[in-house]
Amino acid sequence: MDFPEVVNMLRFFVRMRNFGYVDRIGNALTYEPVEMAILEALRAFRSIHESAKTDENDRKYIEKDGKKIYLPRIPSEEEIRTFLDAVRKDMSVAKRVATLALAFPSKGGEG
Repeated sequence: MDFPEVVNMLRFFVRMRNFGYVDRIGNALTYEPVEMAILEALRAFRSIHESAKTDENDRKYIEKDGKKIYLPRIPSEEEIRTFLDAVRKDMSVAKRVATLALAFPSKGGEG
């Protein structure tokens, strides 16, 4: 199963050196901590999106250390629901998504 929007959101937090959500998802032994972490990450990410600047191409970004870091899109409700359903059935899905987020941090170009 593929959850690109969830992975990209978590990669954004990795780029920002905020590993808490990814660590909690990847290290969870039961469903509930994954659900809590993904919902908290989503809430924080929506807040970041609301305060982000927009470039001439209508892409949202924040500035960190003088560089633009582009925001990926907010994961759809459908993808979040599908991800959580998959995790409920198989906890290894959470570990796989966390590993993908950590393994190939984006350069901030998606959006």
